[in-house]
Amino acid sequence: MAADDAGASIAYLRGLGEHAVRKRNLALLVQPPLFDIEVASACNVVCSFCPRDEMVRASQLMDEATFAAVLALLPENAIAMISGLGDALIHPRLPEMVGRLVAKGVSTCMITNGVRLSDERQLALIEAGISEVQVSVHGWSDEVVRRVIPVGSQPGTARANVERLAARAGPKVRVNFVETEHNGHEREAVRAWAESLGARFFYRRQHTRGGTIGHDRGEGCSGCGIFGSVTFISADGDILPCVNDVRGEGRLGNVRQVDWEDVLAWKRGVIDEQRWFSACGACDDDYRWVLLAKGGLEGA
Repeated sequence: MAADDAGASIAYLRGLGEHAVRKRNLALLVQPPLFDIEVASACNVVCSFCPRDEMVRASQLMDEATFAAVLALLPENAIAMISGLGDALIHPRLPEMVGRLVAKGVSTCMITNGVRLSDERQLALIEAGISEVQVSVHGWSDEVVRRVIPVGSQPGTARANVERLAARAGPKVRVNFVETEHNGHEREAVRAWAESLGARFFYRRQHTRGGTIGHDRGEGCSGCGIFGSVTFISADGDILPCVNDVRGEGRLGNVRQVDWEDVLAWKRGVIDEQRWFSACGACDDDYRWVLLAKGGLEGA
């Protein structure tokens, strides 16, 4: 995804008008839902664009009762992305969790910084049935990576782990690159490396994380494709508008208290009545507009 994709999406949505944008947002709710499941809120690295100091969580690791409630909540056509604001590889029971999701018929992928993606963990995840592993690689040179990830980065280890995983038969591999003021000049090198491995490449601009870091780019438009397409569940089991609601101010409830129909009714009400959340006011995440313009995850 490039900056001009976001600009084109915003221009397209503004041209449609508010009523048509609202209809597009509601239409996302009938697509197979993607769940962003945060099994770990802790992380072994500190990225410059991560608002960890603002994050509100009681738990670092999702417990068994909460995960069981997550499984019960998921509808038959669900897709799971294990991510959130931590690194899932910190959870000692991650392969078991993946296996239980897969056993329920849920296609499951995960996002990691790659440092802990050892051979042993790769094999355990493959055996569990993981469909895709996405690894965040935010630069090519060690110097640049360490400017973006000032604490805990191990660029060589992460790249070597990606290369070994890409050489295995099993899950798809995607390399994710967040562009900041420090690393834009290395984006194409990371892209070329990813493509040489047969991996997909995904590019995203740094954004404000719901207003908790930096200043928004002033590109706002009505609606949010992330809210319609993705349901975020924190390590505590709280259902939030999205991962960018770092402080949890738009909380619907907990997975132990609500079901999928409750979640859908909440989303329909927010979209119908345009009751957007406090985090939305300062959000400039390009993906919210790209998803909405392209009609959801399948078109993005």
